[in-house]
Amino acid sequence: MESKTFDFAIIGAGIIGLSVAMKISSEIPNVSVVVLEKEQKIASHQTGHNSGVIHAGIYYAPGSQKASFCYSGSKALRSYCEVKEIPFEMVGKLIIATDTSELSALDELFRRGSKMELMDLEWWTRMR
Repeated sequence: MESKTFDFAIIGAGIIGLSVAMKISSEIPNVSVVVLEKEQKIASHQTGHNSGVIHAGIYYAPGSQKASFCYSGSKALRSYCEVKEIPFEMVGKLIIATDTSELSALDELFRRGSKMELMDLEWWTRMR
């Protein structure tokens, strides 16, 4: 077997491994980087099994760390995609109450969304 030498070896071709490899290769001139992955294709585990949603943070209490991370992360991700010309869609989210016992929780989510100044927030009735 032929032996090869690289300056950097990254273990794992998930989002972190590939991001690290990209960062190293773009910031250090004339460097050789190899990404080692045990699976047949990249992003086979957690990276490839996420929901693919840019979360607004509506399910977290306003001002909480989780809500703050979702809000700032959403803005940063949308900005990054626009700058890099990566297509994405802001299709919105429809949250429904299946019976009257869920209306107070739905009302709380609407209040949270209003405090967070989420785009195009609407309250629909059964008739819309």
